[in-house]
Amino acid sequence: MNRLTKAGISLILLIGTLVINGLGAFGFFNGMSQKDISDMNGTLITPAASTFSIWSVIYLLLISAAVMMMVKNKDDYYGQAIDRISYLFWLSSGLNMLWIVCFSYTWIGVSALVILAFAITLSLLVLQLAKIQSDKQWLLPAAFGMYSGWLLIATVVNIASWLISIDWQGLGIAADVWGIIILIVAVVVTVAVTLITRNAILPVPVAWGYFGIYQSLNAADGFGGAYPALAMTALVGIGLLLVMTGVQLYLNRWQLLPVVKADVV
Repeated sequence: MNRLTKAGISLILLIGTLVINGLGAFGFFNGMSQKDISDMNGTLITPAASTFSIWSVIYLLLISAAVMMMVKNKDDYYGQAIDRISYLFWLSSGLNMLWIVCFSYTWIGVSALVILAFAITLSLLVLQLAKIQSDKQWLLPAAFGMYSGWLLIATVVNIASWLISIDWQGLGIAADVWGIIILIVAVVVTVAVTLITRNAILPVPVAWGYFGIYQSLNAADGFGGAYPALAMTALVGIGLLLVMTGVQLYLNRWQLLPVVKADVV
């Protein structure tokens, strides 16, 4: 299969993903949107609804990346990217669409497994991009770094929603304490994934998710400031994640991914 065909399949699957996501948002599956189901299984660490506007940025970047790979399929960098990430991207698109269906039909446990596989697939994709990075290339690292980072926080929230859906009692530990533990663990995981993939933008969408959590915890129509320790944990998490972005940028010599030497590629 040549590179143009691979890039074309990626673009078609991306369009299919957008369509399925749109149908899900309008309640085409099971008569309920993702927001409706999320509200049914709300958690202390579910971000404010406005936070999910980040999807528009992510999909704009992904569309730009998919089009660029088609247009520049004969370019050395984009050609290598097509060869390295196409199959992983196809898998991630399939998992994205499958997640919409599972979540829409309130198969929350299954959807948690699907989104976990989805997040792992995207992290592996970002790791592949790190092996071919050349000077001044930012579009693919930005698109897939944002995508992968957001999936990390989305996975955490999905698992928490599943625990709510099965009426898990938290082993007698208070819900806000569990929230603090989960936010700390999520920061550690994000830092680890960032260091492994070396993508400096990856912690940014996670920090944005933490900001959404902070907003929800303090909003009058949310939890109204009832959990100050958890809200402070979210704020500290934002700071640590942004510091991680700065550290990784420094390690990358101020690029989203470090440039790979020709003999290493």
